[in-house]
Amino acid sequence: MRKVTHTYSLTPEWQLDLAEQLNTKLIDNKLINIPNDLGEGFFYFSQIMNGISVVYADFTLKEPLKITRLKSQNELFIFHFDLSEHVNLIKINHIDYEIGSFNQLDLAILDNEIESSFKAAVNERTIALRLLIDKKLLHDFVQKFKQKENHFSKNKTNKKAFYHYGNIDSNSILLIQSIKNKSVKDLSFDSFIKGISLKVLGNFFNKFYESKDTTTQLTEIENDAIEKTKNYLLNNLYGPFPSLTFLAGMAGMSASKYKSLFKKHFNNTPKNLFIEEKINLAQKLLKSGEYSTLTAVMYELNYSKLSYF
Repeated sequence: MRKVTHTYSLTPEWQLDLAEQLNTKLIDNKLINIPNDLGEGFFYFSQIMNGISVVYADFTLKEPLKITRLKSQNELFIFHFDLSEHVNLIKINHIDYEIGSFNQLDLAILDNEIESSFKAAVNERTIALRLLIDKKLLHDFVQKFKQKENHFSKNKTNKKAFYHYGNIDSNSILLIQSIKNKSVKDLSFDSFIKGISLKVLGNFFNKFYESKDTTTQLTEIENDAIEKTKNYLLNNLYGPFPSLTFLAGMAGMSASKYKSLFKKHFNNTPKNLFIEEKINLAQKLLKSGEYSTLTAVMYELNYSKLSYF
């Protein structure tokens, strides 16, 4: 396994050491291409505004790579949004966590005073957006964050530093996914990723500060995503029920949020709706006259035992 280390800063100089360790070049203080012997893809860095920068990663590895971010004196928080369609590993405070969009947990918030490492899966496309934010901009957030359930670590000075592991909101998933369709060579890429980053950050804080109101209506994006999964279920009644994780991934949500919004929208769970529609289809098949027995319908609808049906 190849191993590299780096530190973060809000300005681009931190990239020089990383590019040297990867045996590649830093282009325009923004772009580090993955060398061909290691894989393909890139890291892209941009200063969004005073106190906020972004690192965007889009790569596929041929061999294992461990990237360790060393703690430093830079007063930063790192928001890591992982949209990889597989499981990567992120180590925080000496504990390995699985992270990725098909895992239920795809967001990590790290204090720069805590060292972390990232190990991406081999032969899988890794997509991650990291926002680097000056702590001075987040004083109110940190105070409120401490009131919630999170993890803390004490450094050598006995000062507490927090880290958090959770979920990306569905709107942000769609925003970050839109970056995948944009070429890093496009002249508008830098402006595009800055705009997306600010929207993602805004979504996070809107979600963080909002009170939990069970009467809140679904957004248009959430509504479309839920409807899409329902249509998928109705179009695949002849097969088995897809997993909740699969449907949540299709909707761009965590499994818990997907199940909650689906029930709010349809007053039913995905599995119950699927079963009810299967029963309706079975009745139609029996009435059609094309099937002489219930057993024949059972096999047609992918059941192995009549008792299950």
